[in-house]
Amino acid sequence: MNFSISAAESLNTAVLGVLQKMFFGIVATLITAAVIAELGLVPVLFNGILGYVLVFAPLAVCLWISFRGESMTVSTLRSWFFGFAAVMGVSLSLLFAVYTSGSIVQALLGTTVSFGVLAGWGYFTKRNLSGLGPYLMAGVIGLIIASVIGIFLASSVFQMVINVLSILIFLAITAYDMNRIRDMFWYANEEEIERMQWFGALSLYTNFINIFISMLQLFGTRNE
Repeated sequence: MNFSISAAESLNTAVLGVLQKMFFGIVATLITAAVIAELGLVPVLFNGILGYVLVFAPLAVCLWISFRGESMTVSTLRSWFFGFAAVMGVSLSLLFAVYTSGSIVQALLGTTVSFGVLAGWGYFTKRNLSGLGPYLMAGVIGLIIASVIGIFLASSVFQMVINVLSILIFLAITAYDMNRIRDMFWYANEEEIERMQWFGALSLYTNFINIFISMLQLFGTRNE
């Protein structure tokens, strides 16, 4: 495959490759979560310390890929990406067991529409959104800290606020990432494109999943 970026059409093709990789990662996650929940394995997996490990495992794997991905071969990076998607699916199976199927579908549709709108705007806007990076990173760090605090507070109102902020911040990051990915491909060397696609897919995948989780927790109906 020729990954040379020399015109707008080639740029669109490269970005489409990012979105395709992201899509397959999301599908892998949803299938994994649905199968585990359907088989009734959630009470077994999320029992005691193992449950905490599975909840935080996706973050650990994502950080590993982010820090070590540059030294990986493209095939290894691809394997880690889908491994991350599978681990995320195991973690999400807890929510799939808690919320109704209708709520899951609604949250997925809401995430897809909102994600698509912000991603499209970030890609087609003529504005350079790179200046938002430090503020968005600060927002993510704040969310992580607030989420840890929320575990101990066990407040439904506090969790609702976190979910709303999470949706807004990750939608903003989606626009920022699409803008960054677009500009990044303009100056990419031929040898760099496929690796960049996997990193771009990882960023967009993470945004999508975080928006989905927050929407499900905010608007979803629990099983009786």
